[in-house]
Amino acid sequence: MRVLVTGAAGFFGSVIVPRLIAEGHDVICLDTEEGWGSNRRARESWRALPSDRLSQVFADITSSTLESLVPGPFDGVIHLAAMAAPRECDRNPPRAFNINVNGTHQVLKLALQRGARRFVMASSAHVYGVSPKYLPTDERHPLWLQDTYTTTKILDEQLCQLFHDNYGLSYAALRVYNGYGPGQGLGYFVSDMLLKAREGRIELMGWDVTKDWVYVDDVADAYTRALASGFVGAINIGTGREASLGHVATVIANAFEAVLTPSPANAPGPTRMLCDASRAFRVLGWQPKVQLEEGLSRTIEAWRKQTP
Repeated sequence: MRVLVTGAAGFFGSVIVPRLIAEGHDVICLDTEEGWGSNRRARESWRALPSDRLSQVFADITSSTLESLVPGPFDGVIHLAAMAAPRECDRNPPRAFNINVNGTHQVLKLALQRGARRFVMASSAHVYGVSPKYLPTDERHPLWLQDTYTTTKILDEQLCQLFHDNYGLSYAALRVYNGYGPGQGLGYFVSDMLLKAREGRIELMGWDVTKDWVYVDDVADAYTRALASGFVGAINIGTGREASLGHVATVIANAFEAVLTPSPANAPGPTRMLCDASRAFRVLGWQPKVQLEEGLSRTIEAWRKQTP
């Protein structure tokens, strides 16, 4: 299979691309020049990949010239490119809607033009709201237009359903819970805690907030399985285990012998997230393999090697 991966130089993409090639696929890697330049881990990990199996395209998914820049045909798409930080989306809603909604529409149209038979998009468990109405949360839970980011993701899923209903394009929307692992940029909890721990002190707000933490390699496995699947619709990707911010911060602080204290600032009450991943197991044969403690250990070790 020949596969287009958008956002290929990003956190998940840099792990998914080598996995696709190892499974025998040819890959078209699409990202912006800024994206290519910012992810050293992707550049390093791809040096050993066979050049005849991988092509790189510098392009913006919102560009009117996207069709002329991406070679074809291709059989499938893994669509990761997005404005993924909720706070950043709230600060600039027009940009968020342009990248996340218009960009997804452009990539869906490109998929049809190039003869793709399968489209896998990056959605988010945040579409259920934080906290959801019930835990663990399955895909039947009502969706909540909680903020700019979640609104764009819900619209993306609806666009995929529209293209399936009108044009027969098979799709899966992976509602990923809290992904983490080596190479994740700042602005996400684990990476921010690693930076603070290296500096010797963590002051943590939201100690009792819980998340369902899923390691990057397990997320990549879910994407490649979804690409090969014929299931149409949303699929939760999470571990079915919740752990608090306080627990994760404690593990990181102990690894760096950093001081960890609760923040005295007033914070909203604790929220919870917990995945029901039974559909992923049933339709993809997927289940997470990396426990939180092991994933944090790998992430901490990678951080030590990459930072002075």
